[in-house]
Amino acid sequence: MSPWVESKSAAPRRGLMGELVLNNELRLEACPSELFALFGQGDAAIGWLFGSEAPLLTPGALVRLALPLGGLARSPGTARVLSCQPNRRIDLMHETPWAGRVVCRFDPLDSGGTRLRVRVTIDDLEVARLGAELGLLDGYETGLWEVPLGLLISLSGPAGILGRSTANCAQLAVEEVNADGGVTGRAVRLVVGDDSTDPGVGAIAMRRLCRTPGLAAVIGMHSSATYAVTAPMAVAEGIPYLYTPTSEPTTEHPLLVRFGETPMDQLHRALPRMAAQTGGSRWFLAGNDYSWPRAVGATARAVIERMDGHIAGEGYLPLGSQNFEPLLAAIQRSGVDHVVSSFVGQDHVGFQRDFAAYGLRDSIRTFAPLMDDAVVEHLGESGEGTWNALGYFVALDTSENRGFLRRYSDRFGSCSPPVSAAAEGVYEAIHTWARSCRAGGGVEPTALLSGLRRSTFNGPRCCTRGGSLKSLLLGEATRSGVRVLDELPAATQAS
Repeated sequence: MSPWVESKSAAPRRGLMGELVLNNELRLEACPSELFALFGQGDAAIGWLFGSEAPLLTPGALVRLALPLGGLARSPGTARVLSCQPNRRIDLMHETPWAGRVVCRFDPLDSGGTRLRVRVTIDDLEVARLGAELGLLDGYETGLWEVPLGLLISLSGPAGILGRSTANCAQLAVEEVNADGGVTGRAVRLVVGDDSTDPGVGAIAMRRLCRTPGLAAVIGMHSSATYAVTAPMAVAEGIPYLYTPTSEPTTEHPLLVRFGETPMDQLHRALPRMAAQTGGSRWFLAGNDYSWPRAVGATARAVIERMDGHIAGEGYLPLGSQNFEPLLAAIQRSGVDHVVSSFVGQDHVGFQRDFAAYGLRDSIRTFAPLMDDAVVEHLGESGEGTWNALGYFVALDTSENRGFLRRYSDRFGSCSPPVSAAAEGVYEAIHTWARSCRAGGGVEPTALLSGLRRSTFNGPRCCTRGGSLKSLLLGEATRSGVRVLDELPAATQAS
């Protein structure tokens, strides 16, 4: 018999500071201890909340959700445990696709059952963002005393697992810029758009950002599939677009400023190093099916051929894929020594988990260009031994990085999501933008571009003027994070 007997929902109401509060109450046949034991077991049949994946209920532990979209459709989301009183109460900090709080209370009934009370709170800034994205508000409001700075990121969809730490790092950077006097005497105001890891949604979000009066620039941390659609929009509007993630080279324009690693930066030294360690020469290329993973594949092919290796197979799947079995079977049949895996976000997590469960981890080494500390948290032991080369990992041992991580923890708490390379890149881009505007004497595109040529931000990672990378870190996934193995020169810096 189902434990769900009766439910009662209260109408949504606005709380303090404009927050949105939703309450739901259910009377259940199961006693509190039985119901509590169901939480986090990954059984979608008992609902989005109790059907979550939560191996641990200790403070800071990750909770993976599948949020209902109507019918059988689900959107991946994440939360984090704030506190837990067994059989009595669970407090969660919801991270993506929206930020807020979820509180579950388990009250015993005289009948032996449980009264379950669920309270969901969404803060005022998130209410405003969601209202704009749903078309309930016409763009974003800012004051005349503020400089609006756009942030286009993935808070939902496959890449949404990187969204909250990215938003946090952006907010931290803006607060630091404002504490240092702002830009041209005005405070910077961050306005956030979510592309949902979908180019069409990204175009709508970009159009909405561009309607913000006085928008100075847009910082982008999303897929290159979205960038291919939104970059021409920024150019048409005359708005500088600072694009931060690892990405393939594309058409250049003065308004389009790129910060991230290229596939050649990541692969040109790392793949020969991996082959030298394993003694193998056979490779399989796998990833999502859009421009960036295809560019990674083309670059990997060139690097592998240059070192007399052999491409034994290649396979690409659409974003949002969940069935990796045919691809894994092909990898197993190919007899390869290495896989270059260019999957994104949740797809990356799903592929790596299934790769390990398929028994391939012990015999095949993996290089994954989007593997960082945030992804490793989702993988646990199933990602052990995976390599990547990026400009940043949390384990980077510099005074600048230690200070950055301390400020992040102080601002967002010990239960905040780990900093990812993607998030740190946005942090550096915002500081670089602010310093460039100050150096150029204004927030106009000409002032920004002039200042960009002579400004430097001494952040956690190693950058030259304008944010270009000098070197990359070679990292290896462990159960507890990414271990830095070595420092490699970027392709543009290598002799």
